[in-house]
Amino acid sequence: MAIRLGTVAAIGFKNFPPADWLGCFRQLGCQAVQAYRRQDIPVFISQMQDAIAAGGMPCDSIHGVYGEQYDPSATNEIARTAAVDKFKSEGELALALGGPLVVVHCATIRHGGISDPERAVRIAQLRKSIVELGEFGRQTGVRYAFENLPGYHAIGWDIAALASLLNELDAPNTGMCFDTGHANMIGDAADAIRHTDGQMIYVHFSDNSGRSDDHDMPTYGTLDCDAIARALAAEGYSGTLMLEVFYSVDRLKQLIDEGLADRLARIIDLANGRA
Repeated sequence: MAIRLGTVAAIGFKNFPPADWLGCFRQLGCQAVQAYRRQDIPVFISQMQDAIAAGGMPCDSIHGVYGEQYDPSATNEIARTAAVDKFKSEGELALALGGPLVVVHCATIRHGGISDPERAVRIAQLRKSIVELGEFGRQTGVRYAFENLPGYHAIGWDIAALASLLNELDAPNTGMCFDTGHANMIGDAADAIRHTDGQMIYVHFSDNSGRSDDHDMPTYGTLDCDAIARALAAEGYSGTLMLEVFYSVDRLKQLIDEGLADRLARIIDLANGRA
């Protein structure tokens, strides 16, 4: 299976009308969508199905809910169990939409950092969550991709440590969602790919300044996109390279006119080992 280009499908947001917005991404070469819906208002499965249908591309995954109440590393066991239960229902939603993969944030935000004892507890809690979701995945067929995060999260930003944990647990139907933008905020994103240790099962592809999670279009920030593509090829990745970019329709049309589709196609060729 060759790497294909995908896009986020932002659902429930007034600024992203599905037919026009996703139509622009189709022109850029995208072939699949990851469903991402608003969390501050109810978004029903029928709305998600309609939005995906309007975009004219199949759904290959959903971005799971995230935030303080959905923390699989929560130190409180009741909160952790509730988060796992929610991610099980997210898995059922993913299956209903046709994209049997859920992206999971490993932890919530802690701008002030955490102590070493809390880190140890959180890692132990995340271990239990990965095992439990892996078993649910084995039973249902859904996969869970645990995402590397920016450094202001409690845990999950150390890519080598996350890969090591996933390898050690070897839970069925689990792996890593590698986020290029988050990795770019930590250091050398292409080098980080070399530390994923065979655990990449999905990729979020966006660019930024290296200081904040800007969700810029690849080649419009500081990310070395050619190096990213070559590192993906070297790791043998063969899934979706998903554009996690939230530009307006007008901005997307401008980029189309500037020839962005050819630039993205070249990156895909490099990632597939076609120089």
